[in-house]
Formats: sequence, structure tokens, C-alpha cells
Amino acid sequence: MNIDLTDTTSGQINAALVKARRAMGSPAVGMVLTLVIVTDEGSHYDALKAASEASREHPSRILVVVRRPGRSPRDRAMARLDAEVRVGGGTGTGETVLLRLHGELASHAHSVVLPLLLPDAPAVVWWPADGPEQPSKDPLGVLAQRRITDAAENEDPVAALALRARSYAPGDTDLVWTRITLWRSVLAAALDQKPVRITGAVVEGEEYNPSTELLALWLARRLDVPVERRVSEGPGITAVRLTTGEGDISLERGDGSLARLTVPGQPDRNVALHRRGTAELIAEELRRLDPDETYAQAICFGLDRLHGRSAADAADRVGTGPQSPGAPEGTGPGEPGGGPVDVPGAPPRLTVHPDPETLLRATAARLLTAVAEAQSARGTASLVLTGGRNGIGLLAALAQAPGRGSVDWSRVDLWWGDERFLPDGDPDRNHTQARLALLDGLPLDPARVHPMPASGGPHGDDAAAAAEAYAAELAAAAGGGGAGSRDTPAVPSFDVLLLGLGPDTHVASLFPGHPAVREEGRTVVGVTDSPKPPPVRVSLALPALRAARQVWLLAAGEDKAEAAAGALTAEDPFRAPAAGARGRERTLWILDEAAASRLPASARS
Repeated sequence: MNIDLTDTTSGQINAALVKARRAMGSPAVGMVLTLVIVTDEGSHYDALKAASEASREHPSRILVVVRRPGRSPRDRAMARLDAEVRVGGGTGTGETVLLRLHGELASHAHSVVLPLLLPDAPAVVWWPADGPEQPSKDPLGVLAQRRITDAAENEDPVAALALRARSYAPGDTDLVWTRITLWRSVLAAALDQKPVRITGAVVEGEEYNPSTELLALWLARRLDVPVERRVSEGPGITAVRLTTGEGDISLERGDGSLARLTVPGQPDRNVALHRRGTAELIAEELRRLDPDETYAQAICFGLDRLHGRSAADAADRVGTGPQSPGAPEGTGPGEPGGGPVDVPGAPPRLTVHPDPETLLRATAARLLTAVAEAQSARGTASLVLTGGRNGIGLLAALAQAPGRGSVDWSRVDLWWGDERFLPDGDPDRNHTQARLALLDGLPLDPARVHPMPASGGPHGDDAAAAAEAYAAELAAAAGGGGAGSRDTPAVPSFDVLLLGLGPDTHVASLFPGHPAVREEGRTVVGVTDSPKPPPVRVSLALPALRAARQVWLLAAGEDKAEAAAGALTAEDPFRAPAAGARGRERTLWILDEAAASRLPASARS
């Protein structure tokens, strides 16, 4: 059933949808999401066809936004909305609304789309071509949990891929990434069957093919080896070769459909590796609406890490060359004006959210993904929690997160980064607040929950003794699989360690200028003269913080802006302890707009 509406409103469109549904006898309760397609008049047919095919797997309300701003001043001054409502027929169990926004209304598409989103259902925005520079900050992108672009459809695809890296925010993805899913699956399966040490890799594909670049970045990030990018005649990606001491593991596809997998010591195999259509790619992306951490790691790894002409060309075309999103242009760790120097661990990367609520929701989704991936890789996950406004707010957001059930909470170890040395159950203790916000509602294994000692317990009021006891508990849990040295006791290899940024740049209970910041021989310290009440605390020391695979540092609010700007450019952790908190694999600063307001524009991603 089709209904044409001229010079209409969002309210009239909703009424037409209800009317069409009743006439067809099929209510909208079966639809699982809203897919918003932002395209132009010439391309909307192909995009809508692909989305309609994908909706057979994911029944959706599809909103196609076609902007027609007009060429003459008179046309640009007008504001008119025309719509075509389609229910049934080719739309299957879903429904489609084709929106044509004329004149000034073309600049306010979000005001038209917002009333048409399905209530209590996720929203996805897809730009088939020419996506915005920062999808997460686009007025339509702000409405969505998932934002899909396609760098391959840009005039300069490789430069567009570099731009995606610089503007990445959780929830972003690109069809360039989706196109290499089959390649990644086959290569991962081959390495599972043949566990050997990889010393180098080569990826071949067409020039200016961004999927080739991204596959190379994924391999470089996952294998931690140099990857060479070579140009071939295509079509698309044509070969991947992994160098081992026993010979090359190779996956070669010359015709775009059938590939040959060669593994030393095994017979060659033919593998179906066809080039998939857009409908298949969109259907795959709609299966996963939480942030794709693996894509984030690959896209942000840096095109300059590849050895080959295309990567170097991309750096030239972008203008400044790929760099860590947290580093100002032309600077980096160890350079004049750059980030902290001589601090072990991964340099900071930065993501900025529009407001504190969005920050907490997005970080909750990101954390659930990280926990699920850790459990998939190692069977368990280990987290270090933090207190404060954002730390406890994150736990409250986790309690409401739709993906909370995807984690096996009985296989999660919980630790704390610091604690107020107060009696057990005191409402000011981080542990007490965490229980109320989230932990009491989770099926946790009590033996895996490790709160820091309270005052009045076995250690009385001796914070130093309490710190020694917690250090011993960490060392016992680490066993042979933790991080440590001859001089520093071991601690577990935490998967994610959460920290809040203090307005004076303190993290945990490590304050600027305090001797505890320079502690290298102990993993836990007692603090008896905290400048922030209460004065007595127990805190992990920097060596323990740096044992984490990932360190995430949260800051929201204008009162954190000066601290964020100062810590990200500080050279001495003694003066700005947040500058010394780095993860072994990743250091992620997660800020809202207010906290990032004093950062240079080039440092924001």
C-alpha cells in the first residue's frame, strides 16, 4: 500500500503509517529498529533496494532522507516536506517512508526524522555516500546507536578512511570494514589450525581500495608485525601472505569469488570468498548494534604503520598524516609541545561525547563489548572500578544497558582503583556506592569481588597495613599470569581499568606533588594526608595502573576542562598524575564536550 503526501508534516506521516498498517492488518510490533538512509535523489533507489532486502532479516522502519535544498534563492528560502509511505508489498513486514526535504528544511532533517523513530527501538543511520566528517556529531547521527558510512564511495576512498580514523566515536562503522569480514574469518581460522609465529605480512589489492588498507591495519594491530601494502590489478583484495618460519600462509583470490588457502604442511584448499552485495553488508551490520571495538582498534591504528605507496599517499591527501587522535597536529609524545614523555604504556587516544549522559551510555556499551571480548579470548574478564560522579554514573548506566545480559558476570573479577578508608558499609565508600548502583543486581561470584579493606577491620586504622594486604591479594590473584618485576610485586593483567579525572589532574588517590605518585616499589599505597576529604585512603600506585591492558579515563563537565588539557600535555606525572596512567595496549580518554572545551581542535576525535 502506497500513500503520497505533499507539503506534509511528521504528524501526518505518522497518521498515514497507522492508517496503512490497519488497512493491511499488520501492526508495527514486529519491527526491531529504525534505519535512516541519508542519500540523494539519484542514489536513493539502490540504497532503498538494499535496505529492503536486509529488512527481511531485520524487520525495520526505513526512513529515506532526500535533501533538495534548491538552487535559486527563492527555492532555498522555502520549506516543504513531501513523503511517500509504503507498507506491505516489497517492504515485507517492515515499512518505508521516503522523505523529500525542500529548501531550508533540508538543513533540519533531524527535526523531521525524530518524531518518526520507532519508540523503544534502536536507530541506525546509514550514509551510502559522502558521509559527514564526524558522524557522531551530525544532527542525525546523534539520534542513532549505530552510524554506517562507506569510504569506498568517496572521491578519495583512502583519504576518507583516514578521516574515519580521526573522527571515530563508539557506534561508528564503515562498510569498508564489513567487506573484509570473510577475509578476517578465513585468516583467523587458518591461524587457529596452524599456531605459528608470524614475522611479517603482505596484503595485495587494487590501488585506492580502502578495504585493502583496513585489512592490513587489522593484521598489523592483531599480529604486531610489519605489514606491507602492495598494489595489484584487482578486483578488490587479491591476496594476503603471512610469513612464518615454516613458509608462507597465503590466501589468494584472483577472480573476486574463489580463493586458494595455502598453509605449510597442509593440502591447499579452495575457499568461497565472493564479493558481497550491499544488502548482505547492511544485514550484517544490523546484527550488531553495540560498538565494534575490533573495528575501532583497526581504524585508529594508523595508516602510517603500513609499508606501501597507498598509505603514504593517504597521509599526504589528509594533510597532516595519520596520528593518534589525542595528539595535536605536528606533535607527539617526546616532541616539543606534545604529550607526556618517558611514560611507559600506550599513548592516549581521545573520544569526545556531546554530553555526560551520552558519554556514560556509550562507555557502558563499550565496556560490555570489552568484557565479552575478554571472556571470549581468555575465559574470564578482570575490571578495576572507580568511584566519583562518573565512575558510579557508569555503573548506573551499565545497570540500564540493553546488552548487560551478554556478559557472564560469574566470570568477571572486580577490583578497585582506590577507596576511602572508612568503615565497611559507609555510604561514602566506593564499594558501597558501586553495590547500590549495579553490583547487588548482578549474578556475581562473591569470591571474584575484591573490595579494598575498610577501617575498623583486621587492620584497624592502619591504612599502610590495609594497602599491604590488598597488594598481597593482588599478587595472589596474579599467580604466574600477571604483570610485575623483581622489585614490584605482581598484579593481575586487568582487562580494563577505569579512572576518573580530578579537577587537579589526580587519578585514583594519587594527587599532584604527593610522594605516592613516585612510588615504584609497591603496587598499593596508603594515603594519610589526602588534600581531598576524607584524608585517609588506599590507592593503587602507578605500577599497578600500568599493568592493565587498557586504561580508560573518564571526565565530564567544565570543571574538568583545565585538568584534561593540562594532563594531556603534561610531561611530568608527579605534577599531573593522570599523565602517568597508561594501559599496556591502550589508553583511552573519554570526555564530554565541556571537559574537552579547552583542548586544541586538532586533538579532538
